[in-house]
Amino acid sequence: MPHIRMRGLPEDAVASLSGTLLTQLAELTGIHAQGFTLDWIPSTSYRDGKVDLSTTQVEVLWFPKDPNTHDKVEQAIREAVILAYPELQCLAVMFRALDPSRYYRDGKHF
Repeated sequence: MPHIRMRGLPEDAVASLSGTLLTQLAELTGIHAQGFTLDWIPSTSYRDGKVDLSTTQVEVLWFPKDPNTHDKVEQAIREAVILAYPELQCLAVMFRALDPSRYYRDGKHF
């Protein structure tokens, strides 16, 4: 935990990110790199009836963090995605706070 979901990127770019980004985020947050989950979610966006490849979306689902941590993590994600996918046009990074009392792993909540 945290869970990171990426859309609008090629699968190989996300695979490449898994080798470097999670370690960097672990250092920034104090969370062990093995605690992160990085998912590639294949998706197709449309605008005006045509495929729209202009926006990449990254969702970070985790327990509440302070705004400074959000800023540092967003910057790290943005820089890593730009390196892995230079064709990037627009990047949206969204943080979703999870309630620890509603999060279970192996039958136990945090």
